[in-house]
Amino acid sequence: MSRTLLDECYDHCERLTKRTAGNFYYSFCGLPAPQYRAMCVLYAFMRVTDDCGDAENRSLPERVADWEAWQQSLTDALRPGWSSTDMSGWSEPAGLVLPAMREVADQFTIPHEHLFAVVRGVRSDLEFELSGRALAAGVSSLTLPAASALPLTVNPIKPTIAARFQTFDQLADYCYLVAGAVGLCCIHIWGFHGDEATQRAIDCGTAFQLTNILRDVGEDAATGRVYLPSEDLQRFGMTVEDLIAQQCDDRFRSLMAFESERAKTFYASAEQLLPCLEPHGRPILKAMLQLYGGLLHEIERRKFDVFRQHVSLPRWRKLWIAADAMIHQRLLS
Repeated sequence: MSRTLLDECYDHCERLTKRTAGNFYYSFCGLPAPQYRAMCVLYAFMRVTDDCGDAENRSLPERVADWEAWQQSLTDALRPGWSSTDMSGWSEPAGLVLPAMREVADQFTIPHEHLFAVVRGVRSDLEFELSGRALAAGVSSLTLPAASALPLTVNPIKPTIAARFQTFDQLADYCYLVAGAVGLCCIHIWGFHGDEATQRAIDCGTAFQLTNILRDVGEDAATGRVYLPSEDLQRFGMTVEDLIAQQCDDRFRSLMAFESERAKTFYASAEQLLPCLEPHGRPILKAMLQLYGGLLHEIERRKFDVFRQHVSLPRWRKLWIAADAMIHQRLLS
C-alpha cells in the first residue's frame, strides 16, 4: 500500500479517536509520535469492532453481517503478503482502519491472536443476544449462524432475560476477550519487559471491565443483559428480576460490595504492571487506573446505588487526570 494511502488511514483513525475517545485521547497526546499514532489506530479498531455488535441503527441480522465482513477483512489484512489490491469487497471502515492496523501490528509485534480475541468478544455478544431470542422462541440452537441464514426481522421476539454467566471464571473469560486482549495490545505499543507483564495486562483489563459492569448493572439489565454470574446472585439471594426492578436493598449492596472487592484484587495486580512498562507507557496506564479506579470509588461512595443516576467522574477531574498524564509524558521526552 502506498505511503499516501496509509497516511490517510492514520489521519482517519486520529480524527475518529479525537472525536469519540473523550479524555482518553488527551492521555495519548504525550506519547512519542509512533506510539501516539498506534494508539489512535488501536482505538479506531476497537471502536469499529464494537460498532459491529452495538450499532443501535442496525438490525440483528445486519450486525451479524457486519461482524462477518469485519472478521474476514481483518483475516485478509493480516495475511502474509497482503497488499492494498486485496481490499475488494471491504467496507469503508475496513478500508480506513485495517491497513493501518496491519502496519501497527507489524511495527510493534502485536500477536494477531489478540486482535482476533477482540473480534471474538463481539461474536460472543451477538451469540448471547441470539440465544435469548432463540430461547424465547423455543429454539434450542445457540450457535451464531451466518447472516444469510437469519430471518430479515427478529426483533418482534422479546429475548428471554437470564444471567449470561454461571460462574466468575466464565465472566473472566469474557473480560479477557473484550478488555484483557486490548491490554495486551497496549503493552506491545508502549513497550514492556518481564514475563509477568502479560498476566498483569490481562488483570488490568479485567479490573476495568468489572468496573464497567458494576456501573452499568441497572442499564444493562433493562436491556436484557446481566453480566454478574448467577452463582453470585444466588449467594446473596438476588435474582435477575430484582436487577430489572432496580432493587437497591441490603442484598444488592452486599452483592455489589463483594464484586467491588473482587475488582480491587485485579486493580492491585494491574498496578504491578507499571514497573514492567517502558517509561513513556507508565503515565497513560496510571491515568487509566485513576479513571477507572475513580469510577469504582464513586460507586462505593454512593453506597452502590447505581440505579438512580449514571455514575461518572466530574469532567474537571477527568481533564486533570489526562493533563497530568500529558505533563509526565512530556517530561520524559
